[in-house]
Amino acid sequence: MKGGYFLLNGQFYKEQDAVFRLADLDCLFEGFSETFRAEHNEILFQKSISNHLLATAESIGVDLTGLIDPDGRMLRKDVSRLLNKNKLYQAARIGIQIYPSDSQVNILLRAEETERGYYPIKEPGLLLSFYYDHLKGIQPSAAYSTSGFFISQGAKRMAAALNQSNMILLNSEKNCCECIDGSFAYLNNEEVIFPALGSGGYRCAILEEIIHSALRAGFKPKEQETITTDDLLDAEELFLFDTCNGIQKVLGLEERRYYSTKTQLIARELSELAKKDREEKT
Repeated sequence: MKGGYFLLNGQFYKEQDAVFRLADLDCLFEGFSETFRAEHNEILFQKSISNHLLATAESIGVDLTGLIDPDGRMLRKDVSRLLNKNKLYQAARIGIQIYPSDSQVNILLRAEETERGYYPIKEPGLLLSFYYDHLKGIQPSAAYSTSGFFISQGAKRMAAALNQSNMILLNSEKNCCECIDGSFAYLNNEEVIFPALGSGGYRCAILEEIIHSALRAGFKPKEQETITTDDLLDAEELFLFDTCNGIQKVLGLEERRYYSTKTQLIARELSELAKKDREEKT
């Protein structure tokens, strides 16, 4: 039987174990969570993941010294233990929750089986809408998952009501800045445009790998602070990306429909980078 165990501060528990106290529920909101991907018992891009976790923790004043290191060795060891315990030897989605309580920092790791293929791209693509109900503030912390939690939850509820997988979120200037649990990029001619740091959008842990993939595919990556709704509706192609799923094709945004030929090329390069990253660990 696969699954059934999680790892809390280095110790295994079964899913049905009574581990958390009522006071822990309050502490969870003082921390943050992220998801990422493993293939064949190894984290993909572990250094990028670990450095993103360190930066996120620093943004809310949480010290991860002795728990997470920049090279990702500590996280790699714990994730490997968790995957072996749950018999998840192929592809897995890893969730990590980091939160302070009782003068210590707690790390909760969970894993579940996912589709194999080093960020497989899904067909035919996603249908999206803009989320206008709540706008995300533009501040340094906006780059991390610690910011905009309730806005993201509202967008998830709206997406479910519209029978859609995701939505494009807007910042306080009503410009596009991120999607639910990830980010986006759009293509015009040979350029791939990403939201810049000043957009107030979430900065995905594998953003640099996505940009590198675009370069390898022959495109010119560009970061831009101001991306309007019209920019996306007029784009040649549009894709979403996150640390767990990699690149996801967008079939349509509102009434607009897109091609995905160039997106497919970038996704292929990301898959090759991920395979190389995995092979270098053997």
